[in-house]
Amino acid sequence: MRSNQVKAIPQQTDTMKRILYITVIALVILASCKDESSESKSATDSVIEDSLVADDIDTVLSNETISFLNTAPLSSIAKSKAPNFSWSRFRMTNSWTADSLYTSPFEPSPDYYDRYKPLLKYSPDSTMFIDLDSYNLSIEKDKNGKLFGSEAGPDTEVSLVNVNDRKKTRLVFLGPGSSIEDGSWIDRENLVLMGFQETGDSGTRLPVIWRYHVPTSTFYIYEMPDPRVAKQLMGQWRRERLKGLTIR
Repeated sequence: MRSNQVKAIPQQTDTMKRILYITVIALVILASCKDESSESKSATDSVIEDSLVADDIDTVLSNETISFLNTAPLSSIAKSKAPNFSWSRFRMTNSWTADSLYTSPFEPSPDYYDRYKPLLKYSPDSTMFIDLDSYNLSIEKDKNGKLFGSEAGPDTEVSLVNVNDRKKTRLVFLGPGSSIEDGSWIDRENLVLMGFQETGDSGTRLPVIWRYHVPTSTFYIYEMPDPRVAKQLMGQWRRERLKGLTIR
């Protein structure tokens, strides 16, 4: 009996060692799975947080565009007439690439440039210009040769004219209640139009900027969600731009 008991001790020790080894391996595997799960959850949470942060960021005018607009005469007018006005308050509300804009041959009358040239907005390389007025403002000369204008209708059309290929492209057409009051070139590929537009069924007017990228025919629309500013400024920019012309 003593001999049998002595021989059994090593067998029990080996068994306990195997059980302990298996237990340790199991714990290591479990810990590894937990770490991977934690890392996966952390990564997922990070993606969700990044997504939420991205969704919360409003698309605003670039610093370069704001700096450019701050140097324009209409900026000082806006700030003097509307205390709450700021270019940084505009937010992008829409953008699209225009597959087909209405384009027609540019065939101006012989005296077109005599009448409208002071109001045309030429690109930096003078290959294109923005025509803000010829659709809805008829400019004539009186008997003394002085230019005067008369309103041709309540609608607004703004066109982009390519001098080289003599093509005229309609950029924006607006009905009564909305207007484009000024425009300018940021650089040879980007232009901006500034005005006001009715939004929604209520007819509320908001200040709006249309930015147009010429090479890709892409529009970016920015609005300032403040109808008070629109009420304070509507008509002011256009009057300033046309101040050298008598409107009858």
